Amino acid sequence: MKKSIAALALAGTIALTGTAPAFAANYPAPPANAAVSDGVVGPGEAFTFSARGFFAGEPLIIRVTPGAAPAATGASIAGGASRSVPSKISVLLAAQEINATADAAGAVAIPLTISEPGTYTITATGVNSGFTSDPVTVTVAGEAAAALPNAGGSTGAGLANTGADSSLILWSLVGGGALVAGAASVVVVRRRANAEASA
Repeated sequence: MKKSIAALALAGTIALTGTAPAFAANYPAPPANAAVSDGVVGPGEAFTFSARGFFAGEPLIIRVTPGAAPAATGASIAGGASRSVPSKISVLLAAQEINATADAAGAVAIPLTISEPGTYTITATGVNSGFTSDPVTVTVAGEAAAALPNAGGSTGAGLANTGADSSLILWSLVGGGALVAGAASVVVVRRRANAEASA
């Protein structure tokens, strides 16, 4: 009987130990600590950037970093050439910094406007804590704003990993096999014990 319990305990340990690394992924995903009220806006249109996780009353630096501006097609070259050149050359501007202060709950919500079309990344950094919020993206679209898909707000966080990955499946099979092998060894040991007792 002691051998049976030891075999089951060993099989169970192998099964549970084998699946443990699969659960080390960041599930559930941590909640986003920054968001914007609208992910696609027109030039000069106001939107709200909010972030949390700072000290109460902490001074903050809101950083708006421009990405690539949308390319515009231009007119053809004078002289009848068939090549076209851009009428607007994308120039990356320097990041802009805005001073703000966290409220008593360690959060901030400020209205922003951006006048130049392009994609911008916004973060908030606490001066005292050094904590930087998740980056969120805002697209400032010119006349083509209505044609952009998914014009909803952006939270800056990816989807939670809710599916099984290959290591989970592999370790589950290994653990299941070890459990079956342990159960088979228990049956063999019990049959031997019964055979020896009846002999």
